[in-house]
Amino acid sequence: MNILKTIGKFFAGLLVLLGITIFIMSYFGAYAVNNFHVLEKDINDYTLKTMPENGEMNILEQNPITEQIKKEINDFVYYGNAMRNIGFIIFLLGFLLFALCSGFLNGLRQTSLISLIGSLFSYFYYKYMIMDALNSFLPPEILGVVNNWAIASINQTTKFVAVLIVIFLILTIALYVLKHKKKVEGKTNGS
Repeated sequence: MNILKTIGKFFAGLLVLLGITIFIMSYFGAYAVNNFHVLEKDINDYTLKTMPENGEMNILEQNPITEQIKKEINDFVYYGNAMRNIGFIIFLLGFLLFALCSGFLNGLRQTSLISLIGSLFSYFYYKYMIMDALNSFLPPEILGVVNNWAIASINQTTKFVAVLIVIFLILTIALYVLKHKKKVEGKTNGS
């Protein structure tokens, strides 16, 4: 039976990490969609800067690049919301599997600890690695256009992840204290 519990805890941890990762990614996508006006402004500024000086200012009214991006964004909003719901459901399944294998309180503590660790890794990923990846594979012209939009979206995501870190840290510490308190009470009552 211990082997089944160990396997269950392993898969519960994977589900919790996968759920929290998908949940955070959905917020990153939502922030990117909400910050589209920053990208649109930078694209229009770049278009004006590179456009010949022949008085064609009406291109900004119906810029084909921004119109195509808006169409793609409208498609993404539905999938982004579905992704958030799927992430939450996977997270919840991981918690339930932890609770089944370890009991409710221990399952909640393990879920909180793994969520804290996953949120910490997500924070560093969004804070440092995404911009480094964009800098390494995007040409400077394109990077100059998307840089403000990416930075705004990443900053909002890291703030959201920081809130998750604080919540899971407080919950993890409280559950460890509660577990230790119950353990001490059990020893004093049993003696």
